[in-house]
Amino acid sequence: MERERITISIKKSLLDEIDRTIDGVNIRNRSHAFETLSTKALNFSDQKNAVVLLGGDDALKQIPAVKENLKNLQKYGFSKVYIAVGYLADKIKEKLGDGKNMDLKLEYLTEGEGSGGAVLPLKKHFHKTFLVFNSDKTFDLDINKLIDFHKNKASVATVITSNLEEMDGLYVFEPEVFKYVPKGFSMLETDILPKLAQEEKLIIRPVI
Repeated sequence: MERERITISIKKSLLDEIDRTIDGVNIRNRSHAFETLSTKALNFSDQKNAVVLLGGDDALKQIPAVKENLKNLQKYGFSKVYIAVGYLADKIKEKLGDGKNMDLKLEYLTEGEGSGGAVLPLKKHFHKTFLVFNSDKTFDLDINKLIDFHKNKASVATVITSNLEEMDGLYVFEPEVFKYVPKGFSMLETDILPKLAQEEKLIIRPVI
Protein backbone atom coordinates (compact mmCIF):
# COMPACT_ATOMS: atom_id res chain seq x y z
CA MET A 1 0.00 0.00 0.00
CA GLU A 2 1.42 3.37 -1.06
CA ARG A 3 2.27 5.74 1.75
CA GLU A 4 3.78 9.22 1.89
CA ARG A 5 6.02 10.67 4.58
CA ILE A 6 4.81 14.02 5.99
CA THR A 7 5.89 16.50 8.65
CA ILE A 8 3.28 18.25 10.81
CA SER A 9 3.11 20.49 13.87
CA ILE A 10 0.40 19.99 16.49
CA LYS A 11 -0.23 20.94 20.11
CA LYS A 12 1.84 19.04 22.65
CA SER A 13 -1.28 18.18 24.67
CA LEU A 14 -2.95 16.68 21.58
CA LEU A 15 0.16 14.67 20.76
CA ASP A 16 0.16 13.30 24.31
CA GLU A 17 -3.43 12.11 23.84
CA ILE A 18 -2.49 10.46 20.56
CA ASP A 19 0.47 8.72 22.17
CA ARG A 20 -1.82 7.31 24.87
CA THR A 21 -3.63 5.28 22.19
CA ILE A 22 -0.41 3.37 21.38
CA ASP A 23 -0.56 -0.05 23.03
CA GLY A 24 1.87 -1.96 20.82
CA VAL A 25 -0.89 -4.30 19.65
CA ASN A 26 -3.91 -2.53 18.19
CA ILE A 27 -1.95 0.69 17.70
CA ARG A 28 1.69 -0.12 17.00
CA ASN A 29 3.38 3.29 16.89
CA ARG A 30 2.78 7.01 16.43
CA SER A 31 2.39 6.77 12.63
CA HIS A 32 -0.13 3.98 13.03
CA ALA A 33 -1.99 6.06 15.64
CA PHE A 34 -2.28 9.06 13.30
CA GLU A 35 -3.50 6.87 10.43
CA THR A 36 -6.02 4.97 12.56
CA LEU A 37 -7.48 8.06 14.22
CA SER A 38 -7.67 9.96 10.92
CA THR A 39 -9.39 7.04 9.21
CA LYS A 40 -12.03 6.86 11.93
CA ALA A 41 -12.57 10.62 12.01
CA LEU A 42 -13.03 10.86 8.24
CA ASN A 43 -14.94 7.58 7.92
CA PHE A 44 -12.35 6.79 5.25
CA SER A 45 -11.86 3.44 3.54
CA ASP A 46 -9.64 2.50 0.59
CA GLN A 47 -11.67 -0.68 0.07
CA LYS A 48 -12.69 -0.99 -3.59
CA ASN A 49 -16.24 -2.23 -4.05
CA ALA A 50 -17.65 -4.52 -6.73
CA VAL A 51 -20.71 -6.71 -7.24
CA VAL A 52 -21.19 -9.63 -9.62
CA LEU A 53 -24.78 -10.42 -10.61
CA LEU A 54 -25.04 -14.19 -10.85
CA GLY A 55 -28.61 -15.40 -11.00
CA GLY A 56 -31.03 -17.16 -13.30
CA ASP A 57 -31.13 -20.57 -14.95
CA ASP A 58 -27.74 -20.15 -16.67
CA ALA A 59 -25.85 -19.04 -13.57
CA LEU A 60 -23.72 -22.18 -13.29
CA LYS A 61 -22.71 -21.95 -16.96
CA GLN A 62 -21.44 -18.44 -16.31
CA ILE A 63 -19.00 -19.45 -13.55
CA PRO A 64 -15.93 -19.45 -15.92
CA ALA A 65 -16.67 -15.85 -17.02
CA VAL A 66 -17.17 -14.81 -13.40
CA LYS A 67 -13.81 -16.29 -12.41
CA GLU A 68 -12.06 -14.35 -15.18
CA ASN A 69 -13.63 -11.09 -13.99
CA LEU A 70 -12.73 -11.88 -10.37
CA LYS A 71 -9.10 -12.43 -11.37
CA ASN A 72 -9.06 -9.06 -13.11
CA LEU A 73 -10.58 -7.36 -10.07
CA GLN A 74 -7.94 -8.87 -7.80
CA LYS A 75 -5.25 -7.70 -10.23
CA TYR A 76 -6.43 -4.10 -9.79
CA GLY A 77 -6.49 -4.10 -6.02
CA PHE A 78 -9.94 -5.40 -5.11
CA SER A 79 -9.83 -7.58 -2.01
CA LYS A 80 -13.55 -8.21 -1.48
CA VAL A 81 -16.31 -8.83 -4.02
CA TYR A 82 -20.03 -9.33 -3.46
CA ILE A 83 -21.78 -12.06 -5.45
CA ALA A 84 -25.53 -11.54 -5.86
CA VAL A 85 -27.09 -14.98 -6.29
CA GLY A 86 -30.55 -16.44 -6.87
CA TYR A 87 -32.12 -19.81 -6.25
CA LEU A 88 -28.93 -21.66 -7.24
CA ALA A 89 -27.05 -20.04 -4.37
CA ASP A 90 -25.78 -23.25 -2.75
CA LYS A 91 -24.40 -24.65 -6.02
CA ILE A 92 -22.80 -21.31 -6.91
CA LYS A 93 -21.13 -21.09 -3.49
CA GLU A 94 -19.83 -24.63 -3.98
CA LYS A 95 -18.28 -23.67 -7.33
CA LEU A 96 -16.77 -20.32 -6.32
CA GLY A 97 -16.05 -20.94 -2.65
CA ASP A 98 -14.88 -18.15 -0.37
CA GLY A 99 -12.43 -16.68 -2.89
CA LYS A 100 -9.22 -17.57 -1.04
CA ASN A 101 -7.84 -19.43 -4.05
CA MET A 102 -8.05 -16.13 -5.96
CA ASP A 103 -6.71 -14.06 -3.06
CA LEU A 104 -10.16 -12.50 -2.61
CA LYS A 105 -12.93 -12.51 -0.06
CA LEU A 106 -16.30 -13.36 -1.57
CA GLU A 107 -19.50 -12.41 0.21
CA TYR A 108 -22.81 -13.72 -1.09
CA LEU A 109 -26.02 -11.67 -1.34
CA THR A 110 -29.32 -13.51 -1.38
CA GLU A 111 -31.69 -10.58 -0.83
CA GLY A 112 -33.39 -8.46 -3.44
CA GLU A 113 -35.33 -9.13 -6.61
CA GLY A 114 -34.00 -8.35 -10.06
CA SER A 115 -30.62 -6.81 -10.85
CA GLY A 116 -31.63 -3.53 -9.21
CA GLY A 117 -33.06 -5.16 -6.11
CA ALA A 118 -29.94 -7.29 -5.80
CA VAL A 119 -27.66 -4.29 -5.22
CA LEU A 120 -30.03 -2.28 -3.01
CA PRO A 121 -28.96 -4.06 0.24
CA LEU A 122 -25.46 -2.63 -0.31
CA LYS A 123 -26.70 0.95 0.06
CA LYS A 124 -25.56 1.03 3.69
CA HIS A 125 -22.09 -0.32 2.78
CA PHE A 126 -21.18 1.51 -0.46
CA HIS A 127 -20.31 5.17 0.03
CA LYS A 128 -18.08 5.71 -3.00
CA THR A 129 -17.71 4.59 -6.63
CA PHE A 130 -18.43 0.89 -7.19
CA LEU A 131 -18.66 -1.63 -10.04
CA VAL A 132 -21.44 -4.03 -11.02
CA PHE A 133 -20.72 -6.91 -13.39
CA ASN A 134 -23.17 -8.96 -15.39
CA SER A 135 -21.96 -12.52 -15.05
CA ASP A 136 -22.11 -13.73 -18.65
CA LYS A 137 -19.41 -11.44 -20.05
CA THR A 138 -15.71 -11.00 -19.40
CA PHE A 139 -14.02 -7.59 -19.26
CA ASP A 140 -10.25 -7.53 -19.64
CA LEU A 141 -10.03 -3.81 -18.89
CA ASP A 142 -7.79 -1.53 -16.90
CA ILE A 143 -10.23 -1.05 -14.03
CA ASN A 144 -8.40 1.95 -12.59
CA LYS A 145 -8.46 3.81 -15.91
CA LEU A 146 -12.15 2.98 -16.30
CA ILE A 147 -12.97 4.44 -12.89
CA ASP A 148 -10.89 7.55 -13.69
CA PHE A 149 -12.79 7.96 -16.98
CA HIS A 150 -16.10 7.67 -15.12
CA LYS A 151 -15.12 10.23 -12.48
CA ASN A 152 -13.85 12.69 -15.07
CA LYS A 153 -17.27 12.60 -16.74
CA ALA A 154 -18.95 13.37 -13.40
CA SER A 155 -21.82 11.00 -14.17
CA VAL A 156 -23.83 8.82 -11.78
CA ALA A 157 -23.36 5.79 -14.04
CA THR A 158 -21.05 4.63 -16.80
CA VAL A 159 -22.04 1.58 -18.86
CA ILE A 160 -19.57 -0.59 -20.76
CA THR A 161 -21.61 -2.74 -23.14
CA SER A 162 -21.59 -4.49 -26.50
CA ASN A 163 -25.40 -4.42 -26.64
CA LEU A 164 -26.80 -0.90 -26.74
CA GLU A 165 -30.35 -2.22 -26.82
CA GLU A 166 -30.23 -4.43 -23.74
CA MET A 167 -27.57 -2.36 -21.91
CA ASP A 168 -26.10 -5.38 -20.14
CA GLY A 169 -22.42 -5.29 -19.35
CA LEU A 170 -20.22 -3.62 -16.77
CA TYR A 171 -21.52 -0.67 -14.77
CA VAL A 172 -19.61 1.96 -12.81
CA PHE A 173 -21.89 3.65 -10.29
CA GLU A 174 -21.78 6.44 -7.76
CA PRO A 175 -23.71 5.84 -4.51
CA GLU A 176 -26.29 8.35 -5.78
CA VAL A 177 -27.66 5.54 -7.95
CA PHE A 178 -29.36 4.05 -4.89
CA LYS A 179 -31.80 6.97 -4.96
CA TYR A 180 -33.14 5.53 -8.21
CA VAL A 181 -33.54 1.94 -6.98
CA PRO A 182 -37.01 1.29 -5.48
CA LYS A 183 -37.79 -1.33 -2.89
CA GLY A 184 -38.95 -4.63 -4.32
CA PHE A 185 -38.31 -5.89 -7.84
CA SER A 186 -36.36 -3.68 -10.25
CA MET A 187 -33.92 -4.11 -13.11
CA LEU A 188 -30.86 -1.94 -13.64
CA GLU A 189 -31.15 -2.32 -17.40
CA THR A 190 -34.81 -1.37 -17.84
CA ASP A 191 -35.77 0.57 -14.72
CA ILE A 192 -32.70 2.40 -13.42
CA LEU A 193 -30.46 3.19 -16.39
CA PRO A 194 -33.24 4.74 -18.52
CA LYS A 195 -34.07 7.16 -15.68
CA LEU A 196 -30.43 8.17 -15.42
CA ALA A 197 -30.26 8.64 -19.20
CA GLN A 198 -33.30 10.94 -19.11
CA GLU A 199 -31.58 13.09 -16.49
CA GLU A 200 -28.29 13.08 -18.46
CA LYS A 201 -26.51 11.26 -15.64
CA LEU A 202 -25.49 8.26 -17.75
CA ILE A 203 -22.40 7.73 -19.93
CA ILE A 204 -22.22 4.81 -22.38
CA ARG A 205 -18.97 3.32 -23.72
CA PRO A 206 -19.72 0.76 -26.44
CA VAL A 207 -17.28 -2.15 -26.78
CA ILE A 208 -16.91 -4.57 -29.68
